Amino acid sequence: MIIKTIKTFNKEKFEEHLDAYKRINSVSITGFSKTVFSLEDGSILCIPREDGDERYPYGEGGYNFWAYTSGYMHANDGLFSPFLRANAGEDPKIAFFAGDDITGRVISLLRVPSLTEGAERFCVFSADKAYYYSLSCGVTYCVTVEVSDSVTNDMLFSIYIFNNTDEVRDIFLSSYFNPYLRNSICESSEDKWFRSSRVEENAFVFSINEDLSRTVSVTNFGVVNRRLLLSPDSIFKDEKLTTSSSLYKGGQNYGLSNAENVLKHGFTEQKVTAFTENAIAGDRVSMRLAPHGAAVLQEELRYSKANAGEDDYKVLLGFSGSATEYGYAREHGSAQSRDKGYDTVMTFDSSSLPKLESRVMTDFAECLSKQVEFCAQIKGYVQLSTNSLIGIRDVFQALEGYIYLNPVKAREKMLEAFGFIDPSGRCPRQYSLPANNGEMPHMDLREFIDQGCWVIDCVTSYLKLTGDFAFLNEKCGYCRIVDESSRMVEMIDSDDTVLDHMLRIMEYLCKNIDSDTNCVRALYGDWNDALDGLGVSSDPAQKFGNGVSVMASLQVYKNLTDMIELLKNLNSGNVDIVSGYRETVEKLKQGILKNAVVTGDDGERRILHGWGQDRSYFVGSFKDSDGLSRHGLTSNAFWILSGLIEDDKSLFADILKAYEALDSKYGYKTFDPAFGRNVKGVGRIYKLPVGTAENGASYIHATTFAIMSLFMMGEGRKAWEQIIKILPFTHEKVSCSPFVMPNSYGFNMDLNIDGESMQDWQTGSSNVLLKTLIRFVLGFNPDYDKLVISPAAYCPFDNFEFGAVYRGRHISVRYEKSHGPHRTFTLNGTVINGEYDENLKTEKLVLGLCELKYENHIVIT
Repeated sequence: MIIKTIKTFNKEKFEEHLDAYKRINSVSITGFSKTVFSLEDGSILCIPREDGDERYPYGEGGYNFWAYTSGYMHANDGLFSPFLRANAGEDPKIAFFAGDDITGRVISLLRVPSLTEGAERFCVFSADKAYYYSLSCGVTYCVTVEVSDSVTNDMLFSIYIFNNTDEVRDIFLSSYFNPYLRNSICESSEDKWFRSSRVEENAFVFSINEDLSRTVSVTNFGVVNRRLLLSPDSIFKDEKLTTSSSLYKGGQNYGLSNAENVLKHGFTEQKVTAFTENAIAGDRVSMRLAPHGAAVLQEELRYSKANAGEDDYKVLLGFSGSATEYGYAREHGSAQSRDKGYDTVMTFDSSSLPKLESRVMTDFAECLSKQVEFCAQIKGYVQLSTNSLIGIRDVFQALEGYIYLNPVKAREKMLEAFGFIDPSGRCPRQYSLPANNGEMPHMDLREFIDQGCWVIDCVTSYLKLTGDFAFLNEKCGYCRIVDESSRMVEMIDSDDTVLDHMLRIMEYLCKNIDSDTNCVRALYGDWNDALDGLGVSSDPAQKFGNGVSVMASLQVYKNLTDMIELLKNLNSGNVDIVSGYRETVEKLKQGILKNAVVTGDDGERRILHGWGQDRSYFVGSFKDSDGLSRHGLTSNAFWILSGLIEDDKSLFADILKAYEALDSKYGYKTFDPAFGRNVKGVGRIYKLPVGTAENGASYIHATTFAIMSLFMMGEGRKAWEQIIKILPFTHEKVSCSPFVMPNSYGFNMDLNIDGESMQDWQTGSSNVLLKTLIRFVLGFNPDYDKLVISPAAYCPFDNFEFGAVYRGRHISVRYEKSHGPHRTFTLNGTVINGEYDENLKTEKLVLGLCELKYENHIVIT
């Protein structure tokens, strides 16, 4: 191991965190929850709790290193997993320990594994790294974890020790690494046969052999480089190293909690392990710290995939050039803000709502942007299951939010996804990026009708924001479906453009308009994929019946109107296509108006979610197939979001009635009542417990659709009532990270469910909420030839500021509440008259391209 002395340790950041922790314990500070707080620099301080866990992802471009408040960590780059995820209660794959001469105890420097000691702990998630603090007997320990900015995704683990006493302290540190380094989602009992670890000078070297296919075998290498940095007058005493998991833990049948006894006295060294047991990297480093002395043990995991030679690992030996004693040197600022492309920022001030503290909302908006970035750059296997791929609907919805944050990277991801569309215009439900060039991708080919709708939405929004019409001329290949039953596909090259792909998507969607009702057939299902029974045919010989999704019908209606507008702006001779779209959109409109609304005995109208074969039963009607009167959320929301509400605005009153019927403690439910067992024709949704996910709970993605629709109709107060209900930091109890959006809130007291969430981070609720904040709260609405600034009439904040870029022009907006009789606007100091919007019920500012300079400052009073 490399051992160096450094004259001084910069304690500034550590002292900031420790001071914040003391203040949190001594005074009441508003935070995301009782145990999660936002610091002045935007970092998040978390105190470990027993009823949940927070997590934060590090890495870029779809690589995710997850750090949890509990100390669990795992990482994956698509299917390739440097570290597998451990289930709660299991041994972690990464662990750190310390012991000192005063107490004679061994403490875990993370919350897991749990030992008998009682160190005081907290952690901080900054944009670039995670800090794990343990305070024990006058010594401060801090484990930091970070991922490099480079494409190699190096991981640096640093254990800092600060002796806060006037005495010499004898201390040891110990690290445990159990990397996976394979293209798989779980371990098998055979993995150890193809894996080895050995000690070389200053490093552990892992070698993992795996087969990518029947004909392609590769070796993956991982190297843990090691060094110890000491303050003057502190000395290194000795170290022990092992590659044996059983020697580190004290036996093959023991877990890491037993390592406490082994580490007190030191384990038996073993410099190489292969075949017989799971090879690890374990060390025990003893040192003597001078009074007020300090030290840092640094270990950097560097890895390479699919190597050809036995010595290829040697390029990984030694620390990377950017690894300093204080972490990775980042040339372009933080990983979170670096290379964003567009500086989209949101700040809020002086909230009138008691649960909506303005600073917390500002910090939450930054985390929300990070969450949308995470969802947009996804490489699949986030849930580490075989079916956790890259969803077309998921990624394009996320990309429609990400375009405001980084349009350059959003463009790249769109081009990637376009290459997985079938030549017929049919989009897969999910695709994957093969681990080996030429390998057939793993695909989910279930024919959910809505997939292509989100593609059209995203691209047209991108073009309005950026004016990058050259994007439509980019060439993309296809992913041709060869055998659907075996999910066999073929990647094919093509000279077709993005626009060609969009036209094929529209052709596919229009071909699936039912000729009897002129509404869009559900096929396998729509956005609400848990309700996947409407498209089932009564004829076993038919793949799908003529059951309809009203939500998808409304989406295709909007897609057609958007494509007509786009093609008119292109002036590219698509007259016949536009004419065909006009005819189709009118036919679709009449079909929806005729068939999608039913009337009750008292004259109340209800928008159906859909119907089954030959309209033999309805979902979301006054009498569904189970005999119950039921409301559905998404078809009501998309009646407004699609623009069809303009045909008959009186229907908005019926939509509001539906929203009121669906309201709950945690916001609008997706359906009410929930579906009981064996309800005819609804598919698998009844298998979800009542009051969870889409089955009678607030599935927040759907709730945000409704919130956006309320803003569109000028009901800002009602919209904010729902936003308050879905924001996690307004809840008394949160089961996951309160600084990003979860995907649902369950409620079923018979099952002891009250506000728990299925998961956080990977959820579409994040992008819809972000788009709602940008378009309606902040009022930023780009169009092909104009920019519309139209914040909602009701705003709970006295002030807000917003910055973004529209077609190369920088836009800054400041909103100031003056309680005057009407809204006024200035552009670069010049007063400009607004236009009254009947739907929004307030004035808006409409600016043509010619009115905008490179820098534009707008003030709304």
